[in-house]
Amino acid sequence: MSISVLSGSPQTATPVYNKMLYKVSGSLTSATNYRYVCDVKDSAGTTTLARLKCDKLPTTNYGFFDVSRVVETLMAPTVPTLAQVGFADHAGFYSGYRLTFMEEYGSTPVVQTGTTTNVSGVLAFAGNLEQLELADWSGETYFPSSALQGGEKALTTTTETLTSPRNAIKQVYSDSYGWLCVGAGYSGAVVSAQVVYTDSVGNIARTFSVPRPSSVSGSIHRFGAGPMNLKALTSAQCSDGQAGSVNFPTAEGAGYYISFVDIADAGYDAVWYRIGPCQRFDSIPVHFINKYGGIDSYTFTMKNRKRANVDREVYGYNSDVYATTTYNKMWAGSFDYVYALNSDWLTDAESEWLIEMVRSGQVWLELDGQLVEAVVNANQYQFVTRRNDRLTQLQIEVAVAYDNSIL
Repeated sequence: MSISVLSGSPQTATPVYNKMLYKVSGSLTSATNYRYVCDVKDSAGTTTLARLKCDKLPTTNYGFFDVSRVVETLMAPTVPTLAQVGFADHAGFYSGYRLTFMEEYGSTPVVQTGTTTNVSGVLAFAGNLEQLELADWSGETYFPSSALQGGEKALTTTTETLTSPRNAIKQVYSDSYGWLCVGAGYSGAVVSAQVVYTDSVGNIARTFSVPRPSSVSGSIHRFGAGPMNLKALTSAQCSDGQAGSVNFPTAEGAGYYISFVDIADAGYDAVWYRIGPCQRFDSIPVHFINKYGGIDSYTFTMKNRKRANVDREVYGYNSDVYATTTYNKMWAGSFDYVYALNSDWLTDAESEWLIEMVRSGQVWLELDGQLVEAVVNANQYQFVTRRNDRLTQLQIEVAVAYDNSIL
């Protein structure tokens, strides 16, 4: 007897919130009461999370298993900290897993454990790609399995290079916080982050590296990439012996870019950040898990408003024994806070990118120096594409995820 994995998801890494479908075939499909069996286990293979069974397909005798909903239980994302400086493990946003394929058959069906087929050394991460993106997904692009020639990508969306038009996708402000996530891939794939400060026309003002400490391991690293995170770097953390605040760009249009360097000295694609214009209102930054399982940020810089939604539970109350006077009386209630946020002017590409925030399963408002869990109140999202006047504003409501009791 033997099981063959014909196709499936054992890439370097697979987004866990999409289907993780495995197609298998067996050599004894003619046996009585034949079924395929799949044990889904943790990365060490010591704990069985679930046992899945599948009847053979009548036309081809193949079996199919979607293990995503089981592997998803291994995800336990942890909230990032604004105070993060340099590298940290992107803990909870990824996990290894193992699969053991077997067969079940017999007059009294028995799972045959003598010969198994195992899938190991694979990774699932908290990604959620659109179907057309998933069809072209290659884990090697983001999680290299060997020392390649460079050009791998960080777990984020960026459309800017030195010669391309400015964009708001990575627009930041002097008091902004943020993070940049990168797949580590093979052992030693990320050894440092190279940071380059530039002026408004791209002239380099400073270049330095931030080594990844040996204490930061795992399959995805998170790097403090916001201006406040970079300025908090100490002189001991920077390769040129100067604190991160030295020569930090402040002028509108100036900025910096970050690229990760692997053990073969082959760099990942750079991610650009630009200093935004002077803010006229009290801005509200929103941080969210993007479609790659990284964390992106956007600052709503126009007039933002805050309101409270109050929900009351009432009952009919009699003020005297004969019930001649009856009125409503509140016995319980709750309220929450909702922020009506307004973006600055966005291009079509930028407004399209922000759907990642709207559809994200985990969003944080940055309020009074702390991250607060939030929920985006939007069930529809309008895309704008036009030949002329290619700017638009986004208005959206984001609710604090905590209900407060009235009584």
